[in-house]
Amino acid sequence: MKTLTFLIPCYNVSTCVSNCIDSMLVDDILDDIEILAINDGSKDNTLEILREYEAKHPDTVRVIDKPNGGWGTAINLGIREAKGKYLKEVDADDWVSSEKLKEYVAFLKDNEIDYIATDYTEYFKATDKYEHHSYQRDIYNKPMSLSDFWKQYPTAWDFPIHAITYRTQVLRDNDIKVGDRYYGDIEYNLYPLPHIQSICVLPINVTIYFRGSDEQSTSTKGYAKHYKDYIKMSQRLTQFYHNLPATIQHNLFSFIEGTVQGTVLKAYNLMMSPVYAGNVEGINDELKQYNRWLKKTDNNLYKYCGRQRKHGIAYIRFWRWFGINLIKL
Repeated sequence: MKTLTFLIPCYNVSTCVSNCIDSMLVDDILDDIEILAINDGSKDNTLEILREYEAKHPDTVRVIDKPNGGWGTAINLGIREAKGKYLKEVDADDWVSSEKLKEYVAFLKDNEIDYIATDYTEYFKATDKYEHHSYQRDIYNKPMSLSDFWKQYPTAWDFPIHAITYRTQVLRDNDIKVGDRYYGDIEYNLYPLPHIQSICVLPINVTIYFRGSDEQSTSTKGYAKHYKDYIKMSQRLTQFYHNLPATIQHNLFSFIEGTVQGTVLKAYNLMMSPVYAGNVEGINDELKQYNRWLKKTDNNLYKYCGRQRKHGIAYIRFWRWFGINLIKL
């Protein structure tokens, strides 16, 4: 077994995937890592590039070629296929801090922890600047149970996907699966949490997260283009939240609840705002359908969204009552 699998979902990433893989090919750790690149039906020469790396580093790089199905299908396949004790997802346009990998892998090799969180850096293409993200000092290098972590640091949980490493078996044993297409990273962040027993936060800056493309799913254009995927994801998250066991730790429940509330509210805004999908033909019917579904599925979330205000007005409740979308006026 390898210590760590870097899972790289790949779709038409010929311009950036080499930078991603090169950053992982650190001589001292090649025997300990697996670079699992899953080509999701790319139409450019991504697969050719990946095969070249696989030929040069057959004991480290493994390529799986599959028909296009979306980011989530690559994640779900990667969870099943990974040979590493730990699994870390890295998007093909991101990369890792090569000089930090030896320390990072050494820690993973010597420990059995379900959830590892690390520092990370955001790179902003428009300004060519890097922004380092770290956590409160007293949180670092303290392996502990998840329940103890929540008790000691109830407001500290702010770990995006590029900060997370999971113990692979936790994902497999609990059959963790995310939605096929866009925004599955939110599911990837949340679904394992009720099954996590132990956690440790490390002051090791591992991932450099790229920001700057108008085509990224979290850009304004991306949300407008893929709003249907976001709606479906919010519905899956709502079902997940609705089915949480009553025995779940209180602070963990509150964190999941807050995330789901924000996601559902964002779904309303995507369909109501002309900046996103508010002017799409037939969007009001989609909005009504979503509104009915939410009321039937989880009335508490339904009421929560109705209390949110813009310009002093509970704008979603106003739309529910009068059919007038204040955001479009």
